[in-house]
Amino acid sequence: MPPSKESGFRARRLSVTDKASAEQLAAMTLAEGSGAASTPPPKMKARRMSVSPEIGAKATVAPPFPTDVVGTFSCHGVEPGARQGESHGKINQDRGCVVSPFAEPEGCDYKQALFCVYDGHGQLGDKASEFTMNKVQELLEGFLSNGLSEEEALQKAFVGTDDLLKKDKIDAELSGTTAAVMLYRVTGGAKHEAWVAWAGDSRVVYCDPNAKAQDWSHDHKPDTPKEMERIKKAGGFVSPPEEEWGGPARVWLDRDMTLPGLAMARSIGDHLVKKVGVTPEPEVLHYDVDPSGGHIILASDGVWEFIESQDASNIINKFMIHQKQGATEAVTKLIETAAAKWRQEEGDYRDDITAICISLSPDLFEKRK
Repeated sequence: MPPSKESGFRARRLSVTDKASAEQLAAMTLAEGSGAASTPPPKMKARRMSVSPEIGAKATVAPPFPTDVVGTFSCHGVEPGARQGESHGKINQDRGCVVSPFAEPEGCDYKQALFCVYDGHGQLGDKASEFTMNKVQELLEGFLSNGLSEEEALQKAFVGTDDLLKKDKIDAELSGTTAAVMLYRVTGGAKHEAWVAWAGDSRVVYCDPNAKAQDWSHDHKPDTPKEMERIKKAGGFVSPPEEEWGGPARVWLDRDMTLPGLAMARSIGDHLVKKVGVTPEPEVLHYDVDPSGGHIILASDGVWEFIESQDASNIINKFMIHQKQGATEAVTKLIETAAAKWRQEEGDYRDDITAICISLSPDLFEKRK
C-alpha cells in the first residue's frame, strides 16, 4: 500500500566491483563506434569544481565566479524527532556544483562552465549524488574532448554514470539521484548558448526580467503521459498522486505496490526499477541565450515543491534587479522562502534544498577568477 500521511510522504521518497574509471568507460564507448574523431583528444585546461556549501557557510574551494555573479547554497532537510513537536537535521542528500574552466581545449576561442544540481534519495542517496556529481563531469569532458556533439555527450555521460554506479560498491538498488546539468558556452566573447540535460524533477528556469519565466526543463513525473507509457510498456505500475494529503505519483514493480514507490520516472541509480522503464537517459535541449540582464536558476525539488517557477523568478528579480543585490543574496532568499513554505505546509519535515543562481551578462566569463 502507498505510505500513510502520518509517516510523511517526503521522508519515504524511495528510489528506494569493476573498477573501470570514467575516462576508461568514455574511451570504451567511443571505441564501439560513436563517430568520434580518431585523432588524439586536445589538451584541456584543468577544470575547477566548487561544491555548493551549506547555507551561510563558505565554499571549501574558491568558486570560479564572483559570488555576486553566481550564487549557490545547499540546505539540509529536517525530520520529526522522537517527541511531539521535535525535529532534527537529516543528512543532506543534495549536491550542487559549479565547474569552470570546463572542457576548454588549450587555445580554443570559447569558454565554458558546467552548472549541476543533484537530488539524492533512498538510504544511500547522499553517496549516489556525490558519486554522480564527480562522474558526470569526468565522462562529459571525455566525450566532448573526443568530438561527440554536446547532446550525445550529455546523454552518454548520464547513462555512463549510471553504469559505473551499478558496478560501484554503493548499493544503488533502492537509492539514486536526479540530475539537472547545464553546459554554458560563450564563443568569441559574443555568442552565448546553453545545453540543458536533466533526469528527474530537479529543474532549470530562465528568468527574464521583462517577460514570464521559462522552464528550460520539465519534471519527469511518473504520471506524465510519455513517461507513464514507457513504464507500463516495460511492465511497471504507476499510482496516481494521493489527493487527500498531496503525495506524488509513484513507480512500482508490482500491482500490489510493495516496492519501491519511486516518485520520478528518470534517475541515475534506482537499479531495481530500471527493468520497469525508469531510465537514466536525460532529455537534452539547446538554447541560444540573450545575456543582457537575465538570470538562470538550477534547483532541486526542495525549491519547486511549493514554489512555482514564476514565483522563484520574481524572488530573484526582486533582489538582483530592484534591490541591486548579488546572486548569493538572491539565492539565499530563494532557499529561505522555500524552507518557510516547507514549515508552513509540512511542519517538522523539510526536504533538502539546493539552488544555483547565475546572473547573465555579455562579459560573464571575463569575470571568471
